[in-house]
Amino acid sequence: MRTPDGMSPAGVVAAAAPTLVFLAANQIGGLRPAVAATAVTAALILAWRLWTRRQVRHAVVGALLAAACAAVAAGTGQARGFFLPPMLIPVLAAAACLLSLVADRPLAGLVANRIVGGPPEWRSRRGLRRFYAVTTVLIALVSLASLAAQVLLYQWGEVAWLGILHVLMGPVWGAVTALSIVLSRRAVTRERAAESAGS
Repeated sequence: MRTPDGMSPAGVVAAAAPTLVFLAANQIGGLRPAVAATAVTAALILAWRLWTRRQVRHAVVGALLAAACAAVAAGTGQARGFFLPPMLIPVLAAAACLLSLVADRPLAGLVANRIVGGPPEWRSRRGLRRFYAVTTVLIALVSLASLAAQVLLYQWGEVAWLGILHVLMGPVWGAVTALSIVLSRRAVTRERAAESAGS
C-alpha cells in the first residue's frame, strides 16, 4: 500500500515547517520576524510542491492557512494569535460529525464507506450503520479533545505548547483517518461474509 504523501516524512516536515519556523523566529527575534519568516517558509514550500507536482491542492491550502495564521498573529500583536485559525479545524470537524449524526447519516459512513467500496445501501444494514455511527462519535470526541486542549493552552499563553500540539495533530489526524479506513474495510468485509453465510 502506498503511503499518503501527507503521512510521509517529507509531507510531515512540509506541514510542520511553518509552525516550527514561527516558533523559532518568535523566540529569537520576536513577532515581526516570526511572521515574515513564516510567510517566506510557506511560499518556499508551496513553490517546492508546485515544482515537484506533489499534493498541489494540499500545498495551496497549507500556504493559505500559514498566511492566515501569520496575519492573525500580526493583527492581534500576540504570538499566540498564530494558533487561532487552526482552532477552527476541530470545531468544523466536530460540527460536521454531530450534524451528520442528527441527520442520521454518520459522516464516517458517507466518506469511508465510499473509499472502501462498501455497499451503497449501508444505512439499511444495522451492523454497518452502527459501526459508522460509533466511528463518527469517536472522531467528534477526538476533535473536541483537541479543541479543548488548544483553548486551554491559548488562554494560558503557552505558545510553545500550542505549536507542539499543532504539529502533532497532523500525524494524529493522519493516523485516525488511516485507522478509520482500515476498520471500515474490515467491517464491510465482515458484513459481506455474514450476508454470504446467510444466503
